[in-house]
Amino acid sequence: MKMLKFFAAAFVLFTACACSTEDDASVRALARRIIPDQEQRFRFERLADTTGTDWFELESRGKKIVVRGNNSNSIAVELNHYLKNYCLTTVSRLSYNPVEMPAVLPRIREKVRAEARVKERFYLNYCTFGYTMPWWGWSEWERFIDWMALQGVTMPLAITGQEAVWERVWTRLNLSQKEVCSYFTDPAHLPWHRMTNIDYWQGPLPQEWLDNQLELQKHIVARERKLEMIPVLPAFAGHVPQKLERLYPDAKITHVSYWGGFALDTAWKTGIDDNRWIERLTDRLTGFRDETARAIWRTLCDSVYTQPVQTGQSALTNAHPSLEGN
Repeated sequence: MKMLKFFAAAFVLFTACACSTEDDASVRALARRIIPDQEQRFRFERLADTTGTDWFELESRGKKIVVRGNNSNSIAVELNHYLKNYCLTTVSRLSYNPVEMPAVLPRIREKVRAEARVKERFYLNYCTFGYTMPWWGWSEWERFIDWMALQGVTMPLAITGQEAVWERVWTRLNLSQKEVCSYFTDPAHLPWHRMTNIDYWQGPLPQEWLDNQLELQKHIVARERKLEMIPVLPAFAGHVPQKLERLYPDAKITHVSYWGGFALDTAWKTGIDDNRWIERLTDRLTGFRDETARAIWRTLCDSVYTQPVQTGQSALTNAHPSLEGN
């Protein structure tokens, strides 16, 4: 009888442990950010699981909508599933677009359960950080990270702020601060610099921008990890400043060819005359020699494309070289 009682007690204890739940604070905070008026009407249950597969469940319990999963990422996906398929609403990645919710939350008639088809879900590429993100602050990133969690992203590319790290590396190798900052392109072209295609273009980068991006990256990575993502961080791609040759003349440094028809004559500061550079650029764009077109481009280069990028600037000059002082 004592042995039977022991097994009965052990079974009850095991059942309680296997089914124990906890409120997922990370997803609750996410819900508070995107649907603040309805957040309290949800219960976010995190259930311990050893299957090795991401899963979620959704059901109604009393006046609450219960969103259950094996981790924060899975629970966020199921919240999004409910918003899309029951509330018929969409969460935009843009923070200024509100989430329109019904006055009464729809009930779930039958429990919903789903499992992930793949374990890891990678998102983003290098170019996105030039087309979309170079001028983002934390408010834009915060909403975007929430959006990624709702979509089930587990491995987001996280390359913001890396120039601050490279700055430390190159200055420790005895390059000057000016040489290092001039090695980088402007923010909008940094993806192509990071992919070893171009240097200098529309630089130098302001020190303020480098410092701010480093702090921003710390916030980005911390929030992604809190939502149980694995940020994919950059590594060394073999790209070094050309000025290293001056300090390390015996180093084996390979000069790559010009990239994609880009007017790298100026980007690489090879000494080509500005007037000749303008002529070549104009002829390439028009397809033939046109003195009127050349004159127009000379005017643009003399009056518009003369200022280096400033912190937070997003203008026509970001897409073209600054010829000032070249």
